[in-house]
Amino acid sequence: MMVTFVSQCQKKAQSRTRRVLDSFADRIGDGTWQTLITQEGLIAVKKLLRKTASKNTAVSCHWIRSRSTTELLWIVGNKNKFNQQGIVPVNSTAKDLLHSDWENNWQQAYSLQILAVLGALLHDIGKATKGFQRKLDRNNHVKLGDPYRHEWISLHLFVAMIKGCKSDLDWLQRLANFSEFMAEKPDRLDKLDSDPEDLQLHQLPPLAQLIGWLIVTHHRLPFWGYEYYKSSKRKALRSDICDLENNMQEFYKYLEPVNYWVKNPKDFHSRKDHQDFWHLKQTIVASKKWQKDLSRWANKALNHPPLLELAKDNQPINNPFIMHLARLCLMIGDHNFSSLS
Repeated sequence: MMVTFVSQCQKKAQSRTRRVLDSFADRIGDGTWQTLITQEGLIAVKKLLRKTASKNTAVSCHWIRSRSTTELLWIVGNKNKFNQQGIVPVNSTAKDLLHSDWENNWQQAYSLQILAVLGALLHDIGKATKGFQRKLDRNNHVKLGDPYRHEWISLHLFVAMIKGCKSDLDWLQRLANFSEFMAEKPDRLDKLDSDPEDLQLHQLPPLAQLIGWLIVTHHRLPFWGYEYYKSSKRKALRSDICDLENNMQEFYKYLEPVNYWVKNPKDFHSRKDHQDFWHLKQTIVASKKWQKDLSRWANKALNHPPLLELAKDNQPINNPFIMHLARLCLMIGDHNFSSLS
């Protein structure tokens, strides 16, 4: 049989191994020998190597079975110098590779991360309004609820940020270069003039619709009409399969600030300052650090084809796995960050 010996010996073990292998095979490299040998001769080589072996000895024997096939026969000495096929490692890593076989098979994990982070960067910008900031003042003794919750206002701000964008590539590129966009007109988001009840969310590109859904639902999921505010009505809705048709286009078209979801009807007419909840106290989107993070993750989205593939054919994304896991990641991250000192 034709065999190849490979030596990874160190220190004095190198010279002892060379004396043995030089007696049986031709040296074809600094640590490599090759020869035709019988089974008895191969057993004799292995016995001699074992007799002179030390902790610095590491020799593998490969049987050349054909032009394209070799088989590892045995290793004498330190087996850590070779892998299970007798191959010598040339690089090392500190990463835990034990879980790589199943972790890397989750194809949508990175898409979920991008969606959750973009949602996280945008979900609370509605808290920067004059009305909400006044509520946080310790000297303010007015105990009234917000006319509209901050997530509904955040959604309005997001829609205003990407106004005029016709595709997902357009609005992602705008966010990736948002500092230049704001530099042209720094006060473009200081005041929102749009109807607070009307969003036209169904006219946004698919990924923008999904980000908008994450923003507006990061505290409460929407329900159809005030009559479903009661738990008994919601249970009846869940049991009616006819009402659970998965038509996201219709859902976005008729999405409105239902009472007790993102609108507080009890205090809406009691407040004289409800317009202050639509005026930014500061242009929070002018933060350089925030713009840098927004640009970074918008570019990640632009360079991740599987995420853009979700919005193919310009149809609304209706994958519950993607929608709810992205929302879960956003909510857990929000709760964790809010708990920090």
